[in-house]
Amino acid sequence: MKLKQLFLFFLLLICACTKMEPDQSADFDIKALASLDWGEGVTYTIGHKNPDTDATCSAVCYAYLMRKLGYEVEARVPGALNNETAFVLDRFKIDIPEIMNDASGKSLILTDHSETSQAIDGIEDAKILQIIDHHGLGNIVCANPLFIKTMPVGSTCTVIYSSFKEYRVEIIQPYAGLMLSALLSDTNNLTSSTTTELDWVAYRELVALSGIADVDSYYQQMQDAASSYYGMSDIEIFLSDYKDYEMSGHNVGVTCVNSRNDNHDAMCLRMLDVMPQVMKEKGRDLVFALVGNVQDEYTDILFYGQGAKEALESAFGISRDNRIRIPGLMSRKKDFIPKLSEVLE
Repeated sequence: MKLKQLFLFFLLLICACTKMEPDQSADFDIKALASLDWGEGVTYTIGHKNPDTDATCSAVCYAYLMRKLGYEVEARVPGALNNETAFVLDRFKIDIPEIMNDASGKSLILTDHSETSQAIDGIEDAKILQIIDHHGLGNIVCANPLFIKTMPVGSTCTVIYSSFKEYRVEIIQPYAGLMLSALLSDTNNLTSSTTTELDWVAYRELVALSGIADVDSYYQQMQDAASSYYGMSDIEIFLSDYKDYEMSGHNVGVTCVNSRNDNHDAMCLRMLDVMPQVMKEKGRDLVFALVGNVQDEYTDILFYGQGAKEALESAFGISRDNRIRIPGLMSRKKDFIPKLSEVLE
């Protein structure tokens, strides 16, 4: 570990474990939040379309944090939740947020995204006050000044954890559980290449606060829920963790799907069957599916569309049977999108 990274790790560990007063930068952040044009009525936190566990839990936890700071903020989701996210909310007795179909005329705080293609309908007519994220900045444009906090970490809930610590707001058990669950989900139990030392700092405290005695067992329950897709059609499965991207003039759709040994090949065939429908309905040029076997830990990348095979093979090697197999559970954000973007350029 580099000296600078080691210093940062121990500095954050000290902040997490001691009763320190807010530092000057935290005071600045709190004053900056107070300077936002909150207006009248409720401000809503909301994650990206096809909300996953990190998008939903970050919206719920950040809304709670803002309320503790004195702002009228409520969480919403832009669509139905997947089974893993529903399991997590039920585990910690948190009500599923109401669905918001159109953001027009509303004040928003965006969590876990900043791309218009991934945002709720009506985003162009909404007032965006904040963006809290762990991805690269997208193309959302705002006329009004806004508060942005992004960090190169494994989940948006790690970013929000850091805000709880900076603002000296107590993390009570349900929200510790949600943030931990989002971190586990987005980093595959902290095994993903996106995992950082900051995630480990958050993980250690959130485990203690959440009351989860056996994290591996709990993560297995999350995985079981994520890969069950009980009661969902094939198109609903495909869209449950789907995102749109614009890459060098190409409209691209990418989904992540979980599988197990006993259904992996069948799941790949089912996802291939619905890809033409997704391409048509979403107006995409290229469509990809990352089907991850959570037991044997490998990913099959499926593709559809003119030029999709050539682009994928340029990035990841020769395909066989309409797929390319990659060892390990691939991160869409860090492992897949950057390589595909480079090829399409």
